[in-house]
Amino acid sequence: MLEKIDLNGTWELHPVAEFSSLWSSEAAPKEGWVTQEIPAQWQESGSFPNYAGKMVYRKSFAFSPKSDRVYRLEIGGIFYKYRVYLNNYALGGREGYFYPTHFNITPYLRENNLLILEVESPEAEESSAMLTGVFSGHPAFPENYNPGGIWQPIRILSSGPALIESWNLRTDQLNGNEAILTLTMEIYSTLATEIVVKFRLSPGNFKGAEFTQEYSLTVQKGENIFKHQLELKGVKPWQTWDVGSPNLYRVTLLLEAKEETWDRIDSVFGIRSFELKNLIPYLNGERLLIKGSNYLPPALFLSKLDQEAYGAEIALLKESHQNMVRCYKHIETPGFYQAMDEAGILVWQDFPVNSNYSFSHLTGVFHQLEEMFRSLGNHPAVVLWTICNQSGYEERQERIRPVFRPQLEKLAARLGELDPGRPVIPLSGSQSFFASADTGFNFQFPTEIFKFDQFRQGLRKRFIRFVSWFGRSSFNPEEQDEDQQILVRTDYLPTSWKQCKTQEELKALSQREQGEALRFYIDRLRFHKYRPTGGMLLFCFRDLIPGAFWSVVDCRGTPKESFKMVALCYRPVYVFALLPREYYRERTVLQFPICFSNDRKGPDLPVIPVKARLTDPRGQLVWKGQWTVTPLSDEETRVLGEVSVMLMMKGVYNLNLTWEDKGENIENIYQIKSEES
Repeated sequence: MLEKIDLNGTWELHPVAEFSSLWSSEAAPKEGWVTQEIPAQWQESGSFPNYAGKMVYRKSFAFSPKSDRVYRLEIGGIFYKYRVYLNNYALGGREGYFYPTHFNITPYLRENNLLILEVESPEAEESSAMLTGVFSGHPAFPENYNPGGIWQPIRILSSGPALIESWNLRTDQLNGNEAILTLTMEIYSTLATEIVVKFRLSPGNFKGAEFTQEYSLTVQKGENIFKHQLELKGVKPWQTWDVGSPNLYRVTLLLEAKEETWDRIDSVFGIRSFELKNLIPYLNGERLLIKGSNYLPPALFLSKLDQEAYGAEIALLKESHQNMVRCYKHIETPGFYQAMDEAGILVWQDFPVNSNYSFSHLTGVFHQLEEMFRSLGNHPAVVLWTICNQSGYEERQERIRPVFRPQLEKLAARLGELDPGRPVIPLSGSQSFFASADTGFNFQFPTEIFKFDQFRQGLRKRFIRFVSWFGRSSFNPEEQDEDQQILVRTDYLPTSWKQCKTQEELKALSQREQGEALRFYIDRLRFHKYRPTGGMLLFCFRDLIPGAFWSVVDCRGTPKESFKMVALCYRPVYVFALLPREYYRERTVLQFPICFSNDRKGPDLPVIPVKARLTDPRGQLVWKGQWTVTPLSDEETRVLGEVSVMLMMKGVYNLNLTWEDKGENIENIYQIKSEES
């Protein structure tokens, strides 16, 4: 677009029982209007903290339209459905919270204008008819939570008689520094004419070659599709931060005619390939072990987030050696995806359909699916789509309705047609012998967690190819209530929690136990690296309100004690033990392997000295081992040695594993409990 005219700022709001023409007429009530600075969700206003339902928005503005311009009203995002009126002309409406929509307002603009929006955000109980994902009744959010309203900017876009409605740039092939890209553009024109399309791809955050192309086109009045393939040499691929650099190009698209620029797009793009082979990820043709987490919004209201807001999140993700996040049952802000592009962190994107969705309006579902692709399809960080995510404790692996799966398959097929460059998983998290998909596990407490080991044997190993959900809850109290009565949000508590007398005691215990549970899963999944495990995503990165939850970062953005364990277990060089059970009887033989995992790529990796010490309850040494390891590039996990020791007394044995990595001394400590026979 050539020009953007901002319509944010002060708007008037009025809750209504029903929408009618009254609210756009001179007879509209003078009372009951509340002002709010937009973008914002109406619950952020002190007037509507728990309101769900219908709201009328209005704004008056002056404008001086030019005769040789096309003007479009851009609605950046409204939760959840709405209709738009300008100067009493109905422009149309949309359903879906996450995507921008454009309305041609050229014929309706005046010097003085009144813009009316009818916005509806129903109660969470109506979620079976809405594509709202995690925002509908999820326990991560407070009770009565409803994020209604205008949460993205509203503005007027100005262009010439022809404009770019949408565009997509896709990497079809990548071989070293040679790439084949496909550029697709939807061009709308108000007349039949000759235009010139100019394409430029220039280095954004690195030094390298620039690529330009110019095309002469004859466009017809209305919609026009332009598609062209580009063969480029000397490109620099986009990589994740842990194996390379997230090289980004600046994309410039120009429409020119009659020696004038009619429209312009400026964006960024990364050249990369991504595929799954038996659920093992390949980035730019090379295997990559995924280590990451499921990601919830870092604030209750998306309107408060922009690209800068994600800086602290990215710092913690890198500190804990994560190379992927999964947008868990929601679509984030535009700033999130740009931040992940720049940081070199992969994004697994869920479509926000819940398993109770009725599919009563399939056309609308397809529309929102296509808009998700339009909004996110140019981001190199986004590498994988899911239609429905069933992984999660709140689902309790409920049975999928017979009519539900075929609908997911239809949506997945359509998304695959739109985006052949990314894998699509119709139903995520379901353990099925007949479908190749990721899985989730809800074993949490000591009495059940070792049941996970049954999935490491025989045919069941297929269920650990990509584990996209695992974890355990921990407790994080309110700051002002640390010494008050213990209050948690769930009745499903381990016995050890019930013995705690203060919130601080519960916080320390639960976060330590959470870290041990996460290490249990990560140790086993790293042991099976590429045999068959291609990735792991813990649940979850952070939470939104105090209490008991599965996050490793609390609602204030402060890492929990369990975060340190994740940072240890996700290290690129990691030494660990596979303990076969939680407790052992006195005078039994303790046997387990010491394992070495290296995810670094490249030749001539530095030698890693490793030491292991096992001490009894008195602190006396009962076993030790020492190795000098020469890592291989991104190797499968190897066993350094086997421990075999008779436990001669009851109490706690300590296993200390230490290694040196790039001048840093690392320690991994396990406590082994021996009980009286």
